[in-house]
Amino acid sequence: MKTTRNRWRRLPLAVTATVMALALSACGQIYPSKEPINGPANGVKSDAKDVVVGFAQQQLQAPYFAAMQVRAEQIAKEQGFTLLFQAANKDPVIQMNQMQAMMAQGADVLVVNATSVKGQKEMMTQVASKIPVTYIDTSVPGTGMTSVQSDNLTIGRESGEITAKRFLDMGKKTITMVILTGPATDEFVGPNRRKGFLDGLKKGGLEYEIKAEQPGDYAQDKGQVAAENMLAGNPDIDLILGLNDSMTLGAYNVVNGKDQYKNVYVAASADGQKEALALIKQGGCDGRYISTGLNSPSLAAEQALQISVEVATGKKKPADYPKESFTKAVGIGCQNIDEYYDPKSVF
Repeated sequence: MKTTRNRWRRLPLAVTATVMALALSACGQIYPSKEPINGPANGVKSDAKDVVVGFAQQQLQAPYFAAMQVRAEQIAKEQGFTLLFQAANKDPVIQMNQMQAMMAQGADVLVVNATSVKGQKEMMTQVASKIPVTYIDTSVPGTGMTSVQSDNLTIGRESGEITAKRFLDMGKKTITMVILTGPATDEFVGPNRRKGFLDGLKKGGLEYEIKAEQPGDYAQDKGQVAAENMLAGNPDIDLILGLNDSMTLGAYNVVNGKDQYKNVYVAASADGQKEALALIKQGGCDGRYISTGLNSPSLAAEQALQISVEVATGKKKPADYPKESFTKAVGIGCQNIDEYYDPKSVF
């Protein structure tokens, strides 16, 4: 197995559009055709050990994305294919440069966690005309051969229903809440998780009022700062919702052990990070960390890489796959925590 990582200098926003346009045509590396390629970029390989898979991750700041890298590297080692892995720090220009570099290094197929659902449409249409693209977690609809992702709407709704039941059991029919969101480029995943969770609260019979929302960029440290900021102006809320466990763990650090926040609970719409599951198990049905949703980076990485290797070795063609498939979606709370908590888990 080979793993490569390059660091790319962030370009000023003012020249982003120009650089992206030049990147699409530089040195003739991207075909002018917009039709998706119907086979591996460098011809079918007879053995998986001859396959080169490029993995373009959107970022590594959140543990979920870092866990994808760990599992991808494990799979590459087990199966013997070459893995080229790079992360783009949520920048579409950097991600384009990294994909170009992977293709120049002989990638047969790409696994891509897109940085922007809307902003990368033209870019990914062009990329997919030269190399098969399997999306993971975040896709650009209408491009690539298939996507493997979480059903964020369902996961959020399942978590929301669990949270609704907890508050109703406490005798509350209405709550006030604040929300930790993803970055501005989070155009699809976060909004679906947010909507799903709020739908789950309503389905569970709980009314709510949102007092504030701030981005935590899916990172624990930024989530903690954002939670502190919102609590400063809203100290009497009932719930802090994070759109992933990492931000919610930051919020938990703010409220845990502080008398002024003794009635503030936290919940995540998705992820199932083991540190969050440990808190749910520890607190039981009286704990401050109420719920989360299963969103396994290991399952997603396994499925996306399986598809990529199958196409690269000619076992299947891009057209054999549905446009999207989903990993298992379930809410996790105190009543089913033992089914999902594994302290030895990668994530």
